[in-house]
Amino acid sequence: MRHHAPEDGLTSGLTSGWPGGHDGGVRVVVVDPNLPLVAAELEAALAAAVPGSTVAWHPRFDAAAVAVDLRDAEVLVASRYTAALAPHSGALRLLQCPAAGVDGLDLAALPAGVGVARTGHHELAVAEHVLAGVVALRRRLREQDDALRGTGTWASPTYDASLPLPLGLAGASVGFVGFGAIGGACWRAFEALGALGAAVTGSGRVAPGSGLGWSGRTDGSDGAGGLDRLVSESDVLVLCAPLVPATKGLLDARVLALAPRGAVVVNVARGPLADEDALFEALAGGHLGGAVLDVWWSYPRGSAAGTTAVGAPGRRDWASLGGRVLASPHSSAVTRQVLLARVADVAENARRALAGEALLNPVPR
Repeated sequence: MRHHAPEDGLTSGLTSGWPGGHDGGVRVVVVDPNLPLVAAELEAALAAAVPGSTVAWHPRFDAAAVAVDLRDAEVLVASRYTAALAPHSGALRLLQCPAAGVDGLDLAALPAGVGVARTGHHELAVAEHVLAGVVALRRRLREQDDALRGTGTWASPTYDASLPLPLGLAGASVGFVGFGAIGGACWRAFEALGALGAAVTGSGRVAPGSGLGWSGRTDGSDGAGGLDRLVSESDVLVLCAPLVPATKGLLDARVLALAPRGAVVVNVARGPLADEDALFEALAGGHLGGAVLDVWWSYPRGSAAGTTAVGAPGRRDWASLGGRVLASPHSSAVTRQVLLARVADVAENARRALAGEALLNPVPR
């Protein structure tokens, strides 16, 4: 397999496009910022699954650059597909999303007959991230670390009785908005530490034997109480629902006002599930005790070769909230284990698509 690579310098020694034209075989275009981190492993897996395959790498979505390589490609691995790519997709057999969310794929623009699939394997990584963030906020670990490092102050109620007692998770109420693989994995982590759980979903359904105290429909139409009840009872509220019209702006000022004072909000879904202004004001005003935010309202468009991406994650000054927000750059699912599991799915689906077999994790069209 020939080695091509990212055009923005994220993986050194590689170049985008087909080298010296193309000498036949199956062509795979990868448009993703994470898979280049396991480029050798992906190319090896594809070589085993689809002998003679060649990869063109694009760590950032540039429609014009992607279109050039897509003209002869049978497989596109990308979490974004637009109508501009459709005229160049004549050879395409598979559109493989390298993640679970497919909200960036314009499937209506995709030519008929192209299979679509997604992958996952990120639920345990996200659960680790969520649990770590919530524990850090409720146990006031950042404040204690800053004080001991900065001034030698032992910022614990053991030494300063004016400080509040940190909060553990035993007996705490954890509410989930959405309860798929991520919600279930997060809940098992919290449950192991003695927390109590509840969830709302669009359908009101959760997996049997979940161990939740209650569950219901988000809109409350089943009489269980819905989102309003969930928020009003949750010491920790975890957003892990897909972004669809019904969930955009779900956490607005009215809903956030229902939360117990000092509650922690976690968002590992999509930024716009929460109204940015409402969440910021609830934190700035002290009604909420903190937030663990891994997803945002704005993302950097890209960066020059060899530089770090820079860009404000929203309109509000989130840095001004200090230790009340544990912020991360949409990285909760980015671990070596997750990426290697996704590599296996990409390679297997490339093989299946070209062999005319049923895909793993197909996306209905």
